[in-house]
Amino acid sequence: MSRLLKIARREYLAYVRTVGFWLSIIALPLVMGISSTAPLMMMKSAKPERLAIIDLTDQAFAPAIAKAMAEDQGRATSRALRAAALSAAGPEAQEAVRKAQLEGGDAAGREALARFNPTAAARFKAPKVDAVVLPPPAQALAAKTPAEAGAIARREVAEKRLDSVLIVSGRDADVTLDLWSRNLAAPVLEGDLRQTVSEIMRERALARAGVSAQTLSEADALKPTFNSLSPKAASGAKVALRDRLPTFVGLAAGFLLWSMVMTGASILLNSVIEEKSSKILEVLLSSASVPEIMGGKILGVAGLTLTVMGVWAMAGWVALINFAPGLAGDLVAVLLGKGLLLYFGVYLVGGYLMYAALFAGVGAFCETQRDAQTLLGPIILVMSIPIIFMSQAIRSPDSPILSTLSWIPPFTPFLMPVRIAGDPPLIQIIGTTVLMIVTTVALVAFSTRAFHVGALATGKIDLKTLVGRIARKQAG
Repeated sequence: MSRLLKIARREYLAYVRTVGFWLSIIALPLVMGISSTAPLMMMKSAKPERLAIIDLTDQAFAPAIAKAMAEDQGRATSRALRAAALSAAGPEAQEAVRKAQLEGGDAAGREALARFNPTAAARFKAPKVDAVVLPPPAQALAAKTPAEAGAIARREVAEKRLDSVLIVSGRDADVTLDLWSRNLAAPVLEGDLRQTVSEIMRERALARAGVSAQTLSEADALKPTFNSLSPKAASGAKVALRDRLPTFVGLAAGFLLWSMVMTGASILLNSVIEEKSSKILEVLLSSASVPEIMGGKILGVAGLTLTVMGVWAMAGWVALINFAPGLAGDLVAVLLGKGLLLYFGVYLVGGYLMYAALFAGVGAFCETQRDAQTLLGPIILVMSIPIIFMSQAIRSPDSPILSTLSWIPPFTPFLMPVRIAGDPPLIQIIGTTVLMIVTTVALVAFSTRAFHVGALATGKIDLKTLVGRIARKQAG
């Protein structure tokens, strides 16, 4: 054990002391943070579209469109305020904000949020306005046809006085929209304007049919009260966010294991190949046993990977506490409840050890990275299979194909954490866990012999030769 820990410590410090290690810790969260927030940052930094509406219908479409766009912005603000309440203080705050909005608008909703979380209420900002409706050019008032209006719109957009110009022509059910825009690929307002005008046409068609504006407003306000219920919910009936969290936490655990295996395995593989080519591995074999060397390397790389994951988890936790404390509390309750932390830990350790031992054994037979790529192809292919099915486990955790795949040990540590929210039968939990542990022990034993044979082998090794040498070693 002393030699194993020394090897693990050496393996760990060899990477921790490098600048590249710390850069990698910073780089991935930074890239992920930028990629996830880039759309939001672009939306916030983008200036609202300067839109003018040239109405040739004599049916007051222009003021109706402007009014509808303002109402859409108000609804977006209301939704954003309720979402902020949910993330900051939980479902109870969200419901209180919703009721306050019905009685006194968004101002009352913000006051309700302040009672639960003053910081979130003060930090809340309404979504950015997509467009500002400006008066049309003076020349447009004289336009009688879409062609005349189009010539004016073309000039205004080309000379950048306006970003978009909408020309509305026709009457009643035969309305034509011509949108001139600076954005050639995807006009920002195209979909919104089409939907807005469609709603206006629908309302006016119903009004012509004798449906009053009040009746139409009351009909649009009709929405069912929808309750999602399940006997598996904590309350025994109504499903809350906390009831759904185990599935998403399990999915995160599966992807975490996959990331750990891919990150740690590549480090472990490179370390073994480097030490074999420089003859350091032969020196280690003269002073320590194969289980000590391989175990120390796996333990050292595991510690290295956990350090990276720990730093990322800490940063994520700090962000969660600051921006969504309600969700943070639910997350803690989910992990500590029903033994999920232990459950995920068993599959995390078992899965990592299974693949790490396999990668270490394969690495001992490789002289170069090209050799490693040849031997690792089948392993990477196997690891890609559970990734394909993991997201489907959210919708159908008990589907026959997932239940079957869960019994295959290389897939077990990825798929079983995602299925936990579906309460799989106890026999599946125990059976898959035992089978995974047995397979892991067998793979460690196999990889230990492979490591010994490969560390002393020279020349190019293909899969057939690899299996033959290990078999002869075992027989000997």
